Amino acid sequence: MSSSSSLSMFRSFLREAHKMSDYNFRSYAIRRVQVGFRKDSNLQGQELAASVKNGEEQLAILKRQVILGNLYPSESNVMESSLSISAL
Repeated sequence: MSSSSSLSMFRSFLREAHKMSDYNFRSYAIRRVQVGFRKDSNLQGQELAASVKNGEEQLAILKRQVILGNLYPSESNVMESSLSISAL
């Protein structure tokens, strides 16, 4: 897997993770993507091929989770509140 295709997969993961409607799920997905790519950055050969296949499966799962999350939205989290503390 070339560096450009791994970068493309990384960006796809982040793009999907940012689409999550719930703050906690979104921040967890972004964190897991970053940690996973750092952990697998030194893989080569068969391990790399297995990791790419696993990554494609995980990306499909993340896309399904985004769709499900948008079907059943939750209430806004305090962290996502548009009111600032100084306005109070």
